[in-house]
Amino acid sequence: MSLRQPDLFFGDKQPPRTARPVRFYRRSTTSSAAAFAWESMGAWVRNMNRLFAIESPSSDHYNRVRRTARELTVERIRQCRHPDDLARCEAMLVHANSGWLYGLDRAFTRAERGQLLVEVRNRLVLLGLGRSEPKPKGPRLDPTRLPDEALLRLIQNHPDPRLVQQCSATNRMRIARQSG
Repeated sequence: MSLRQPDLFFGDKQPPRTARPVRFYRRSTTSSAAAFAWESMGAWVRNMNRLFAIESPSSDHYNRVRRTARELTVERIRQCRHPDDLARCEAMLVHANSGWLYGLDRAFTRAERGQLLVEVRNRLVLLGLGRSEPKPKGPRLDPTRLPDEALLRLIQNHPDPRLVQQCSATNRMRIARQSG
């Protein structure tokens, strides 16, 4: 009831206070349902699909869905090496609010889902490129990090004389280091 609207039975007066019920029920102190154990990204997807198939309107079920969903973290996404599991996880995150009674839209905020989705997509691209981890940050072209074949190819073919001199100096340092 709004503060501005008067109550239909009591007008502007407050309704009388009622006595406490003779019998009232306390929530049980039992522990709530535990999350499914984390094994892999594929196991997480299977467990979430199993929980979504149940769709039971119960607080234990909601707690189990929330706890199992929250097992998915950015660190665990970075550990996954299977693109098919990541694709299934991406589909679940994209369609988070597609009609489940209690889905990923309830377990994660929209910002958290977005962060996980970005990480999943980045990981998919990285695995598609054949890498297990991203390139280290640094200058765009650092001759000290280039392999020998690429360094020699740059010395022979690159049009910028400053870069050729820098690569030649790096090559001379490597030869001097190898010869001892």
